[in-house]
Amino acid sequence: MDAPRSHIPVMAGEVVELLGAAPGRQLIDLTAGAGGHSMAFLEAAGAGASVIACDRDAEALSLAEVRLAPFAERVQLEHGDSVSCLARLRKRGVRADAILLDLGVSSMQLDESVRGFSLRTDGPLDMRMDRSQARTAADLLNRASEEELTNILRDFGDEPRAAKLAQSFVERRERRPWRSTGDLRTHVETVLRRRGGKIHPATRVFQALRMAVNAELDLLREALPAALDLLAPGGRLVVISFHSGEDRIVKETFRAFADTQRAELLSRKPLRPTLTEQRRNTRSRSARVRGVAARPRDAS
Repeated sequence: MDAPRSHIPVMAGEVVELLGAAPGRQLIDLTAGAGGHSMAFLEAAGAGASVIACDRDAEALSLAEVRLAPFAERVQLEHGDSVSCLARLRKRGVRADAILLDLGVSSMQLDESVRGFSLRTDGPLDMRMDRSQARTAADLLNRASEEELTNILRDFGDEPRAAKLAQSFVERRERRPWRSTGDLRTHVETVLRRRGGKIHPATRVFQALRMAVNAELDLLREALPAALDLLAPGGRLVVISFHSGEDRIVKETFRAFADTQRAELLSRKPLRPTLTEQRRNTRSRSARVRGVAARPRDAS
């Protein structure tokens, strides 16, 4: 399996600097993907630096293994979501110098129509980051109540017409079950009467379903304090978010860490990609990067 050459890690330089890459330091990359940020960390850190690369997507982890092969003796792979990986590492007594969370869906997952993340190509309504889990996006659309679907579209997609769409989804499944991304895309276009524009009307719907299927915000809330507990004093926790709900959770949690003297904010405002990077890598446009440094446990 070849590592995807087109995969570009978002804000790699800024992220590596914020993580404090240096010789001998260890990074836990909780969302390794194809290994882009892990590779950048190892190259910048130099001698003795190591990475524990975790990902809930087994296929992505295989790609990371290929990409990180030049540093194989300093890389450890872990399959699982961020919370389960942190729990396993805690039991082993791991204390990291840096931890990274790169949230959202990767370009690799979007590029594979069979995964069901993209509205550009037709494929099964799957959207599972970990394909060993049971519930798919089709299951959600075919079984959730109208109220639950309304809440998902509103809370995860910021969709202003959530109630109208949810009602239409329920009415449609009574005639024919939901199965494909193309079917969902066309249905949303019809209901919302697409009128051009840069953003497709189904974009928010796809985002909301993906986040619900993968319990992304719940995992984020649980992972942040667990990650901080695994850091050595002075260790860095860095998060890249792409959704306002994600960034709000990170911002509020990091502020709580600072208010209780558990960590120090590395910047008052999130770092944003340069215009040059936004043109080079369109996925980076909505990225926000925040970080904290862990304080010693006995700090008051």
